[in-house]
Amino acid sequence: MSLSISLRYAIAGGLFALLIHGLFFETVWHGENLVFHVIEVLSWILAAFFIGRLKEGWDRRTRELKHANAELQKQMEERRKAEQAMREREELFSDLFDNSRDLIQSIAPDGRIIYANRAWRENLGFAKNEVPGFPMFEVIHPDCHAHCMERFEALLTGKEVDKIETEFVAKDGRRILVEGKCNCKFVDGKPVAIRGIFRDITERRKLEIELQKAQKLEAIGILAGGIAHDFNNLLTGLLAVITLVKNALPPENEQVEILEEARQTCLQGKELTGKFITFAEGGSPLKKCVNIKELLKQSVQTALRDSGIEYGFALADDIYDVLIDAGQMQQVINNVVINAREAMVNGGGVQVRAENQQIGEHDGLDLSPGPYLRISITDQGGGIPQENLAKIFDPYFTTKRMASQRGTGFGLAICYSIMRKHDGTITVESENGKGTTFHMFLPACPPAGN
Repeated sequence: MSLSISLRYAIAGGLFALLIHGLFFETVWHGENLVFHVIEVLSWILAAFFIGRLKEGWDRRTRELKHANAELQKQMEERRKAEQAMREREELFSDLFDNSRDLIQSIAPDGRIIYANRAWRENLGFAKNEVPGFPMFEVIHPDCHAHCMERFEALLTGKEVDKIETEFVAKDGRRILVEGKCNCKFVDGKPVAIRGIFRDITERRKLEIELQKAQKLEAIGILAGGIAHDFNNLLTGLLAVITLVKNALPPENEQVEILEEARQTCLQGKELTGKFITFAEGGSPLKKCVNIKELLKQSVQTALRDSGIEYGFALADDIYDVLIDAGQMQQVINNVVINAREAMVNGGGVQVRAENQQIGEHDGLDLSPGPYLRISITDQGGGIPQENLAKIFDPYFTTKRMASQRGTGFGLAICYSIMRKHDGTITVESENGKGTTFHMFLPACPPAGN
């Protein structure tokens, strides 16, 4: 068993005292000097013992300080690692949120934005420093305020809300249709933030409408094809009889004029059946690779002849050749230009543009990616009301009075059908009172040798 430091110091002190006395004092350890010497040695021993105790305390305190310092260093390292891990997690989640294609936002109970990720900011045109404190309802389209306020208040009371579909308005005025889910964060029973994740479904909705339109036209095409062929056969027989009777009468006979009117009516009926056939398989285009410049110019000039409406062309020099049925494409251009002509009852102008365009997967058009020719026809008419824009390509939809203006509601529906059969499409942009632009997309001819 080892001796403590204080005892070792006491023994060493006693031995040192004895050594000093033996070397430096010529005294005999007896008589009256003996007590003096003993007292001196004991003093040395006590002094050494206390020095040993101080050394023990110093060493113990040093060990405690070293241990405390080691614990502190350990705690500091653990805290540093925890802070580093927290920063990495924050960076991870920040990176995850900022690189998400979804629109992520956090809204305070007073309706002001706390946080919005990069996709949200870029889609709506906000800089990062503009987001905190911005009123959320200024981003929501006014038509959706009541709908969103109802759900906002429900979330603040702790209720669950089903999928939300609404419209955001970007800084540049674009309307963005979104759908998503929201929930509310509570602290001590009080709402502190409404968190939402939304997805831009503007292009998806357009594609859904295009698909519904195509399905509707396909169903009508099947019906129209059968009816058109049967009706055309009836008209052909009737036209033959009228022609025979008319030819059998003398030219001066008053009935000849009546029969001629009947014959013209039959011919108009055959023209209408031809439109129906466009929807059926029999109306499939016979396509050839052509440069459409001359066809465009001739079609527009013919449609606007004697109308007093001015027109102009902006046709790029290097436009693609396109694979089309020239007759059907002329019908499309003719129908669109006649629509423009009828929209400008007080005169105006038509501008026709053609330029090459590369269509990608995310351009919001129901087209295969690749090179296309885009033809745009813009008029200066009164425009199309927003409530009618989604219906203008529907069969039988027309704003004309059928009897007085001979509107059938098939003109633009036929245009749409022909464009789809050419593996292209037709779209419209319009604002009430500010004119209308129809865009026609036709796939470019494949390169020679393909």
